[in-house]
Amino acid sequence: MRFAKMVGTALLVGSTALAFAMPANSAPLVTAQGALSVAAPSSVDNVQYRRWHGHGHHYHGGGGGAGALIGGLAAGAIIGGAIAAGQANAAAQQHATYCAQRYRSYDPASNTFLARDGNRYPCQ
Repeated sequence: MRFAKMVGTALLVGSTALAFAMPANSAPLVTAQGALSVAAPSSVDNVQYRRWHGHGHHYHGGGGGAGALIGGLAAGAIIGGAIAAGQANAAAQQHATYCAQRYRSYDPASNTFLARDGNRYPCQ
């Protein structure tokens, strides 16, 4: 069960990172044919910006993958945290149920029970 959740989380994080890495497709806001032909050129060229510095041969271009990676990691952390919190809450409820069944004097607020010697002890 734990392995299946880890694989599912990894697949979700990976697909999120790929979704952010792909270029977005968008439709024009103006749908009138006349306004569209005046506002937009008839052909669109895909241009990539490359920046070279004068003296050294250092290439600084692209860089879109870092944002996708950070976004994917953040989404994975949020989803993983939610899963872990749910599992921790379920474990705490199971522990409280176990102690309440074992000790009639169990106090869930302090996680203690009243022993026969009159002292309170933590439920293990």
